[in-house]
Amino acid sequence: MSDARNAVLVIDDEERVRELLLEFLSEFDEFELTGAGSGEEALESLQQRPADLCVVDMRLPGMDGTHFILEAWAAGLCRRFIVHTGSVDFVLPRPLLDLGMAQADVFYKPVNAEDMVQRMRLLLSAP
Repeated sequence: MSDARNAVLVIDDEERVRELLLEFLSEFDEFELTGAGSGEEALESLQQRPADLCVVDMRLPGMDGTHFILEAWAAGLCRRFIVHTGSVDFVLPRPLLDLGMAQADVFYKPVNAEDMVQRMRLLLSAP
């Protein structure tokens, strides 16, 4: 088995939410974690070190989650995404569906973090 851990970037403008999610995910040795409070901060972080998967809040100050995902994808900085949103009526917009995302990649706050980890593992195991 490889010792390599998957790089995961968690983007949420609510610091407490971001910290709680990072704390939960840190229990799993398979993830190398970083956090960002905005889409712009996340893109800067990804330019230093691309991620294998990004967990993205949709309502971010400045650049929203959809715009961030499209930018990160186009720049080749991240190829797999999980949406983490408080908007219970959120449905993936067509541009994200066109990237191959599915409604199963959307988790509503408060999230069942164990379900999210299972989806992350599935996405990270895909070719």
